[in-house]
Amino acid sequence: MLNRLFATGLLVLVLPVAAQQPAPVAIALPEQAAGMQRVELTGSFTARRAAQVSPRLSGLIAEVAVDAGDAVEAGDVLVLLDDELARLALAQAEASVEQACAARDEAARLRDEGQRLIRDRFLPETELRARESALQVAEASLRVAEAERDTVTERLERHAITAPFAGVIARRLTEAGEWVETATAVVELVAVDALWLDVQVPQRLWPRLRAGAGVTVTVDALPGQTLPARIHARVPVSDPNARTFLLRLALDSEDADITSGMSARVRLEIAVGETQLMIPRDAVIRYPDGTTTVWVVDRETSPARARQVEIVVARTEGDEAVVAAGLEAGWPVVVRGNEVLVADQPVQVVE
Repeated sequence: MLNRLFATGLLVLVLPVAAQQPAPVAIALPEQAAGMQRVELTGSFTARRAAQVSPRLSGLIAEVAVDAGDAVEAGDVLVLLDDELARLALAQAEASVEQACAARDEAARLRDEGQRLIRDRFLPETELRARESALQVAEASLRVAEAERDTVTERLERHAITAPFAGVIARRLTEAGEWVETATAVVELVAVDALWLDVQVPQRLWPRLRAGAGVTVTVDALPGQTLPARIHARVPVSDPNARTFLLRLALDSEDADITSGMSARVRLEIAVGETQLMIPRDAVIRYPDGTTTVWVVDRETSPARARQVEIVVARTEGDEAVVAAGLEAGWPVVVRGNEVLVADQPVQVVE
């Protein structure tokens, strides 16, 4: 029965059996593995936080305190604007507060004095009410002056442009003496301690990509190192021109010497739902006419003989091929020595 299954209709050169010597071959058994598709893509590392830092008010640049490559902490001063006018305005506002405070104190004194005089009937009731109203006006004026002082103080503080988060200055975009508006970027700040790996993935893989998919990363700048990663997010917006969507990955290790902008190769292992028959790629022989075959060892004969079987390869995954048809799990395939075999040739299995 096995001989009938091995019939392929291929034209081969058959040598006389007596003249054929057992050929040494190495074999492997096909494996039934859980359905897994391996996809290799390329991506780039991007900073999780990056900002074009701009001033919160217009002004003249007095000093640029950082340069490209400088590491800064959150709150560090990056750029200083000319604040002379703001300081003068603050001094004026503080004087206004002192003036309003003195007026409030005087109004309070007159109110208290009126309360004593009215008990001795030396002051009419209407005068006391007028003094109380004057005190309320003075207190309101003091609050207005304090609010104006706080506003000027905040405006003065905004003359110092500070880092919104810790990172590294990627670019210095201004110099002292330049006039900048609120929409003008003065420096580019990048957080380098946390990176995303962004990969454009074919849209056909969208339904099968889940958080549990296996992901390994090889960074081009770190040859020989394979880094584990995990899927952080699938961005549900596809590129209509490339028919791809963004897959955002996070590295499990934060210790790798990687910076924003580096390229990487990503290997995804995606479950396809069914079992599949896997054989080594070295066992597959491809012919110019598109025929794909493997040599199998028929152990029902003595000595064992090589038979050629036509198969259908669904896809290749690394060093393995997924067989869609033509081969059964129990048939040993030849992975070494299959280049010179002829049909029905005796073989000797070696390690």
